[in-house]
Amino acid sequence: MIRVSTVNESNSEVVWRVHDQLAEEQGLRTTTADIEISGGDQVIVLAGRVRTQILYDLADRIARRAAGSWSVDNRLISDEALTIQTATKAGKDPRTADADVRFDVFLGVAHVLGKVGSQQQHDALLELAGSVPGVNRVEDHTVIAR
Repeated sequence: MIRVSTVNESNSEVVWRVHDQLAEEQGLRTTTADIEISGGDQVIVLAGRVRTQILYDLADRIARRAAGSWSVDNRLISDEALTIQTATKAGKDPRTADADVRFDVFLGVAHVLGKVGSQQQHDALLELAGSVPGVNRVEDHTVIAR
């Protein structure tokens, strides 16, 4: 969903132009993109979520082109980037580096899937996943190998 949250008479033309051009993009329209557009003093702010880094970059390019001389503050969060950050964090932590798990973030929910070696490793994985900025919730789909 692509929506406008803040608009006033002085910025409405630019804000709505950005909205219309983002809404025309099928990749953003047909995915689970959730983009909120607001306008300030010569600044367009994009907030919300997109599934992939490609969609993040696409929304950024479209908004910058539509905004013209206005600047764009892109605060979108990519689920794909969160997945990579979560996996990297777990891979670097000595408590979880050898866990046989994978991560998938969807709309801010981190899904942890696979096998862990102990309850301590399990708890550490869930803690690490939940500590990544942008992750709203963690769903546990792991089993403890016996």
